[in-house]
Amino acid sequence: MRVTGKVVVVTGGASGIGRALARRFAAEGAKHVVVADLDGKGAAAVAAEIGGSSRQVDVSKEADIQTLIDATEREHAT
Repeated sequence: MRVTGKVVVVTGGASGIGRALARRFAAEGAKHVVVADLDGKGAAAVAAEIGGSSRQVDVSKEADIQTLIDATEREHAT
């Protein structure tokens, strides 16, 4: 997967596979990594570690997903 120069959103990014993906995407040169998780503190910790940003999101709620997409587009429009 080529992420160099791209904005990447990782759901479930506070721990486990999501955390590993967020770290890897940052290491691979992503323009920005948004770490999204129900665990807001965990997401913030991973984001701080990789120089990304975080959002507390419940992906079981469509409104939360739409807010995540809208905010990411607004904040990282090219």
